[in-house]
Amino acid sequence: MNEDFNANLVEKYFINPAIENGIRAYMEYKEHGEFERIHTFEMHVIKALTIIYGEKAILLPYKIDNEKAFKCNLLLYDLKEVDMQRFIKYMNAYDEFIRNVQSGMKATGIITEIEYILMKMMDLRSLKHPFTEEDFKEFDTIFNPLNGDLKNIKQVLVSDSGLLIKSWQDSKEKLTNTQIRLMAINPNLLNPSDYSKYGYDIKEVALHTEEEINRINNEILRAEYASTQKPLVPKRKKVNALTSGNIVVDCLLGLSILATIVLTVLLFITHLGGTL
Repeated sequence: MNEDFNANLVEKYFINPAIENGIRAYMEYKEHGEFERIHTFEMHVIKALTIIYGEKAILLPYKIDNEKAFKCNLLLYDLKEVDMQRFIKYMNAYDEFIRNVQSGMKATGIITEIEYILMKMMDLRSLKHPFTEEDFKEFDTIFNPLNGDLKNIKQVLVSDSGLLIKSWQDSKEKLTNTQIRLMAINPNLLNPSDYSKYGYDIKEVALHTEEEINRINNEILRAEYASTQKPLVPKRKKVNALTSGNIVVDCLLGLSILATIVLTVLLFITHLGGTL
């Protein structure tokens, strides 16, 4: 009787303890800025899921206690069901590992598999909806943390964290390349050569908001227009040899010439009169 009673008291988790604890920690973090640090890894996994699928798709099924909806939402971008089940299985394995961890034990395989499936989810999502620059910054804090509890956890539980970082960098490069190919049909993007000519990388430009892309484009187009314009050389005004180009001076010069002519004529006449 007591055994049956105790069995009924077993805590029920949403999907499994790791996912339940991760969602709780994420919600506490969003509301209070704090959470139980023991669930740091699980919280960051849920954080990655909210970026990929949106908070509503991840949190609402938990709030209404609908496990089926949660699982279906993970398939939104054509993730295979087998990969979804593997994700759930490895999250549960992580929880069991943490509960029974002993000094020196590693969880390299478990964490690697979880992050590998997360990257696959990201890849599938990017084919339909590109990630923003801010999204990639958040992913960097998850897959390649430079400090904090998550970095410490990975250093302790992962045999070679460098492999995880390399895997993330490769995945990030693949994602950005995929998004560039998809964004090539975006009329807001210029040719790659146009960006490189002015010190920009189209891969980085494509991650900006539409407003920022337009600003960069306008900057480049203005520079291109300016480079095609020939400098205006002022034409020198032709000045008649008998003029100075100044009306007053020309008048004085004319009067001087006229006086000289009159004086010359008078002298000539006077000279003729004396001769006669």
